[in-house]
Amino acid sequence: MSHLTYPQLARRRGWSGRVVLAFVVAEDGSVRSIHVKEGSGHTLLDNSAVETVKGVAPFPKPPVAAEIIMPVVFRLE
Repeated sequence: MSHLTYPQLARRRGWSGRVVLAFVVAEDGSVRSIHVKEGSGHTLLDNSAVETVKGVAPFPKPPVAAEIIMPVVFRLE
């Protein structure tokens, strides 16, 4: 998650939250069927999490397609 970008607008407004993403990593490492399983309450944070996963693809190639369910936490410190 080192590639995760915290949107500037969300930072300025003090938004934080947890997004749960579900997606499939195909046999070639590409990502498909990505969607927000549980939203943070802020569309901007949800979209940033989705774009981050898309941006880091391709993933290491699994032996078979694998469904991943991953929480992404946006927290200001």
